[in-house]
Amino acid sequence: MEPASQRARSAPRPPHRGVRRRDPEDKRQRILAAARDLFREAGFAATPTAVVAARAGVSEGIVFHHFGSKRELLGAVAADYGRGLAAAMFQGELTGLPPDGAEGMLRRAFAYVRRHGSGLALALLGEERDTAAEATRREIVAALSKAFAGWSEAGLVRPMEPTVVAELLFGLVDAGLRLCFVRGDGAREEEVIRELTRCIQGAVAPPAAGANAPAPEPHDERTPT
Repeated sequence: MEPASQRARSAPRPPHRGVRRRDPEDKRQRILAAARDLFREAGFAATPTAVVAARAGVSEGIVFHHFGSKRELLGAVAADYGRGLAAAMFQGELTGLPPDGAEGMLRRAFAYVRRHGSGLALALLGEERDTAAEATRREIVAALSKAFAGWSEAGLVRPMEPTVVAELLFGLVDAGLRLCFVRGDGAREEEVIRELTRCIQGAVAPPAAGANAPAPEPHDERTPT
């Protein structure tokens, strides 16, 4: 008869039931979603990282592992917001002007803020607003700069320095969004979009045919002597 010790070694082993490992990116996204909601609900200063961790279903150490500090977490939330707003504006397509032009891009931006960001924007107007604003600005300016560079090269907009124009137009649109949603209740959205559209179209429109042609020499009507 086979010894018991040998039978134990030769018997089929049960499947391993170790701890199930979660995808690190899944954890990161759950932390971002939890922080975004909590910052909107209670504000940045009043939201401890332990509460973010509990909402995301992870340990507080995992929050710091992915983001380093609460301030960096805020920057990541704001950058994620900026990427979403840029994607909404351009519908993920930066190779050609959208069929609905500047007005369509602005309407999508305002709709995105209305759905996802107006409460968050109010919540971020605290002591760390510069961190949040810079993270958001960086993402949107990068998308605008890339778009304007391609459109300028294709002759769809005037020749320009795309990064400078992107920075200037971001400031204009950001001011319009703040006027509408931060200092107001959204009631003036149509007015703000209308005026922003006029400003942007006037700023980036390609020159009319012949606009850069040299002026004709003045005609001398004096009769020769």
